[in-house]
Amino acid sequence: MTEGKRVRRGPFREGEDILLISSKGEEHLVTLTPGKAFGTHKGNLPHDDLIGKEDGGRAWTAMGSEYRAFRPTYMQFIMNQKRHAQIIYPKDTGTILMWADVFPGATVIEAGIGWGALTIKLLEAVGPTGKVVSYEIREDFAESGAGTVRRYLGPCENHEVKLRDIYLGIDEREVDRIVLDLPEPWQAVPHAREALAPGGIVLSYLPSTIQVKQLCDRYAEEGGFAEPETFEVILRPWHVKGNSVRPVQWMFSHSAFLVVTRKITP
Repeated sequence: MTEGKRVRRGPFREGEDILLISSKGEEHLVTLTPGKAFGTHKGNLPHDDLIGKEDGGRAWTAMGSEYRAFRPTYMQFIMNQKRHAQIIYPKDTGTILMWADVFPGATVIEAGIGWGALTIKLLEAVGPTGKVVSYEIREDFAESGAGTVRRYLGPCENHEVKLRDIYLGIDEREVDRIVLDLPEPWQAVPHAREALAPGGIVLSYLPSTIQVKQLCDRYAEEGGFAEPETFEVILRPWHVKGNSVRPVQWMFSHSAFLVVTRKITP
């Protein structure tokens, strides 16, 4: 695998993360390593049998159990990670990029980095001419989040991780966008106002209504921001097979509220 650039096409290569999907739909994220094997109760599937295979192809264990092998999508990569930090779910990630209007060349501040799921898409959105600065107070989260980013994107020179408490201040100025995944984002409101360029956007990701109320109250007290917009994203999958077309019996309901506002000038 070419370091620093995720492979998108062609045969599977040594060092790549691939997704093995069983006939029952079970997903397993595997890093291809020569000499190793993916073990199942129906025999092993050697990694050497997968290296060089085309994306979407079939592979079998020693006892004939069949798997499909794919390069994982972003959502599959994130949802199949073994993680110790809560993530921003993919159903919210796309909305965050749109409502925060993250654009190529933008400078984006995020806090905290968590498992790095959102950071990956922020870096893809700002592109090589932009920059993402991640503030994180916990050293273990800073390391694991940066590690997830490197695993998916390779080394990113335009990504900086700061082991700092954003409640105490933001170093950068003329920032385009700020994304806050914090328990008390209202503590960062005055710092966000100082750091943002005129018209810049700040978006907060909050699980509870109490947090939303405190944040919106703080915006009103501090001034310098437009009326915030608050909403949530709910995803309802459907079952479509033959003549059976119906909603599935579960859905991705509430994960968090998104609170979005912009810096205004007198």
